[in-house]
Amino acid sequence: MLIRRIIETVQRKSGKDLSVYSASFLKKTLALRMRETASGGLAGYLNLIEKEPEELLCLNNSLHISYTLFFRNIIDFALFENFVFPEIVTLKEKQASHTIRIWSAGCADGPEAYSLAMIADKVISDRKIRSSVMVFGTDVSSANIEKARAGIYNRDPLQNVKLSYLERYFTAKKSQFAVNEKIRNHVDFSCGDLIDPEFSSPPAAIFADFDIISCCNMMIYYHEAIHQVILKKLYRSLSPDGYLMVGESEGLIVEKFGRFRPLFPMGNIFKKNQADFVHPSSV
Repeated sequence: MLIRRIIETVQRKSGKDLSVYSASFLKKTLALRMRETASGGLAGYLNLIEKEPEELLCLNNSLHISYTLFFRNIIDFALFENFVFPEIVTLKEKQASHTIRIWSAGCADGPEAYSLAMIADKVISDRKIRSSVMVFGTDVSSANIEKARAGIYNRDPLQNVKLSYLERYFTAKKSQFAVNEKIRNHVDFSCGDLIDPEFSSPPAAIFADFDIISCCNMMIYYHEAIHQVILKKLYRSLSPDGYLMVGESEGLIVEKFGRFRPLFPMGNIFKKNQADFVHPSSV
């Protein structure tokens, strides 16, 4: 089969394993590259990647979906602001702990991580809470991480940002908006690939034990076996009382995994099942 030969060729020439992706996503990506290169079909495209090394880079870039928005899923971020984060704060106060740890896994060029940091800062500031928050954003793309660290965006990713947040956490720079330094200082960005066996959590985090992990609109691009790899890693990285937020199309994937319970009928936020908690080394 030609797709199998393309997978084998890419693996041999670049080390990139295309077999981890869902069949539908891989077919769409190959169709896009065939149109862009006018290669005339799978056989022509196979011949192209055999002869043109630069096409391997183009293909790899096409597999990295980096489209995202600030506060992308309005319902989930509202639930996080009004229920989940205040609950985390309350639990931390009972535990006499004042550090809250958040991981935005597959953060693209930063809007999701910054959105979480803004909500945390607003809740803490408005309620005059003593807690401190650190957000860790990871993405497989070094280009995305570089842009995330800069924290400068055009208007398009800000379409869901409330005016109060825009005035409080952004500075207008001509046609662009810069995330304020206060929020940037709360977020650490680094490269990391969730399906890499050598990668377990953000390097700067030192240890896992996150209070909430957001991993939105990433699992849908991989096949079922990779879902298990990702969810086991996220499960191990959460505290026993931790929360997991995923994309709108990924709730059923999490439910099928069986170690999280949904919290809201209209949302995509899950709580780690304490009854299922076992030592990370055995997961």
